[in-house]
Amino acid sequence: MNKTSKILIIGFGSIGQRHYRNLTKLGYKNVFAYDVDKSKFKGQTIKILDQLTNDALNQFTAAFVCNPNNQHIQTALKCAAVGCHLFIEKPLSHNLAGISQLIKVCRKNKLTTMIGCNMRFHPCLKFIKNYLSQNKLGKVYGINHEFGYYLPYWRKGTDYRKNYAAKKSTGGGIILDDIHEFDLLFWLNDFSSVKQSNFIYSKVSDLQIETEDFCQAAFKFQNGVIGSVHCDYLQQSYSRTCKVIGERGNLEWSFAENIVWLKNQSGAKKLLTVKNFDFNQVYIDEVKYFFSCLDKKQSTFNEVKTAESVLKFCVKK
Repeated sequence: MNKTSKILIIGFGSIGQRHYRNLTKLGYKNVFAYDVDKSKFKGQTIKILDQLTNDALNQFTAAFVCNPNNQHIQTALKCAAVGCHLFIEKPLSHNLAGISQLIKVCRKNKLTTMIGCNMRFHPCLKFIKNYLSQNKLGKVYGINHEFGYYLPYWRKGTDYRKNYAAKKSTGGGIILDDIHEFDLLFWLNDFSSVKQSNFIYSKVSDLQIETEDFCQAAFKFQNGVIGSVHCDYLQQSYSRTCKVIGERGNLEWSFAENIVWLKNQSGAKKLLTVKNFDFNQVYIDEVKYFFSCLDKKQSTFNEVKTAESVLKFCVKK
């Protein structure tokens, strides 16, 4: 991507603003933003797009779709129709409607697409992926992911009851909000097809939301691996972990300490230690990767079709 290429960010909430800061930090000179709520631009010197018309969109090389989940597909279709390459924030959508049409338009216009999967760029998870790819753990039996954090703590200064997460209509709920862990499970397991899956979820707390706040999901994959994801809006202390159970031991990682451990009969061994890690780096790295694929005219490792293969298990039937 040329540093003068025009880039549009659609949706200027917390993630849209993060992408804006990172893109300008990377030296991109023509980053524009659009949001239906113009108050988000107050006090900021930002190039603003007033309307998402075809003529307006036609000037952009790439669009970052960062508006609420339930608007992702219609927004992406509008951008794809005029030839914008697409970076769509996770989750791809709140249901499966329109995704097949988006895939067709993107293929027809030869567009590079990527769904935000910043956790795949975390150095510890990249290490685990590489370790498994080299078969160093032997046969893998199970992969378990957990994420939990109390929803009112997520976004400082924002009333959680007014956030998209609290409403069914905007695609809220912990399952879609935490699609990262489902994506990581499928990715670490090389997207082996699913033979069986089961989701148990409910709203179990007194949070003032319409959506589920607790979920246990289990998967049986074609390659024999059993996978699980636990996610919730309830833990008072931030929790994000991964454990891979294999023939030669367990690989274990916790977001809190950023060490990859190999634990077996011989004891516990540190395979990787990441110190003073700036988490924003994963967002920078995913954008660099997206632009690199765009320049090379290559598919990304999380294009629309790939993200759909995970999403179809996570949307409410």
